[in-house]
Amino acid sequence: MQDCKLNILSTIPDNQSCSQAFVGAVLLTSDLGEHNSKLIQAEDKIIAKFKKIISRFYPFVVINSWDNFLLLSGDLSELEQDCSVTELSFNTLDKLTLLKGLFLMFGKLYYNQDNTKNSVGYSLEFVFRDDYVANITILTLKEFGFNLRKTKRRNLIVVYTKNSNIICDLLVRLGSSATALEIQNNLAIREIRNNTNRQNNCFESNLEKTISASTEQLQAINYIIDRFSIDYFDENLKEVALARIANPDVSLNELRMLLNNSISRAGIKYRLDKIIQMYKDIEKDNQGE
Repeated sequence: MQDCKLNILSTIPDNQSCSQAFVGAVLLTSDLGEHNSKLIQAEDKIIAKFKKIISRFYPFVVINSWDNFLLLSGDLSELEQDCSVTELSFNTLDKLTLLKGLFLMFGKLYYNQDNTKNSVGYSLEFVFRDDYVANITILTLKEFGFNLRKTKRRNLIVVYTKNSNIICDLLVRLGSSATALEIQNNLAIREIRNNTNRQNNCFESNLEKTISASTEQLQAINYIIDRFSIDYFDENLKEVALARIANPDVSLNELRMLLNNSISRAGIKYRLDKIIQMYKDIEKDNQGE
């Protein structure tokens, strides 16, 4: 599967308003530290992008980073004012960049990578610690026509969808068309595999029915022949009885072809059912003696 978030990160514009929208999304994850500092945790590529923007537009902000953590300190008032998602006057591109940032910081994509196993399905979700950020995300999603569900999971708020079409459409909108295409390919492969399994199951079921029916037919035919001889049957029944004895495992359609299509499938079934009924009548008469 393609690196979904890396694809999305690469599509974020470098202009100031989009950069501020991205920073605003990242700041929504920050924890307030001592002396009005902000602690941010994110993947290293996101941290690198964030640091580049801060250094370019807010060089007076002090940045300390280690591993996947970033600590901002100094005078943060201008940064907070410029990048507040409630204060920004967004155009469509800025809103889309905000949505990209929200997915990068809060989003997750679950999928089954092993096509040899039954798929557990796909799920795209945003996970939050409070309603404030969750509601911002829901409103931003709606701006682009995406209505995701909202639920609580322990102490977290989750905005999610399990609809593969919505997932693919959203990923394309966010800038990860490669991931959407891969999901669609996986879904197509899974559908082919499921159809094959259904066909195999249907074949096995039909085979079991054929064997079961053939066993009952042969039991009736052999019982009558052993007790009375093959001449007990009239010519029509005799033809079908002999064909069944010679071909115990074939279906009625195959039996019809072996008889050069001289009898329809329904006709063969009728004659075999008649033999079974003859057998049952004989047995019933014997029990009454």
